[in-house]
Amino acid sequence: MSPAATSTRRQRTYSPEGLMVLRGPGERYGEGSRWTLADGRGFAEVLLMKGSESLRPRTLYIENLEVRQSERGMGHGEALFLLVQGFARNVGALWMQIDSEREAVGFWARMGFEETGRAFYGGKVSMVKKVPSE
Repeated sequence: MSPAATSTRRQRTYSPEGLMVLRGPGERYGEGSRWTLADGRGFAEVLLMKGSESLRPRTLYIENLEVRQSERGMGHGEALFLLVQGFARNVGALWMQIDSEREAVGFWARMGFEETGRAFYGGKVSMVKKVPSE
């Protein structure tokens, strides 16, 4: 892929400044759309859930959010999450959901997520958060 094509793919009107879209549906998206997002220090894989699959209406599901090993413990996870939260708002999500590993529940709680009391698979902890309006 040419550098110009790569640059175009990373510039989306719904992506906050500092967040690259590495993979996604382009400007035409809807329920079921998936994206891979990155900020140079880490990446996130997200899905705009179909209504019948989500706990709340218009939910952006965070499948994965990971910061490079060498960049951990310096606040980069929170910075990446805040960009993803802005992304969620920009694509029209009202809620965010994650099925967290037990050892990461504290991080997600600090980001404003609350446990739902439901377990879906693998002992992960289901958590949701309302997307703030700015």
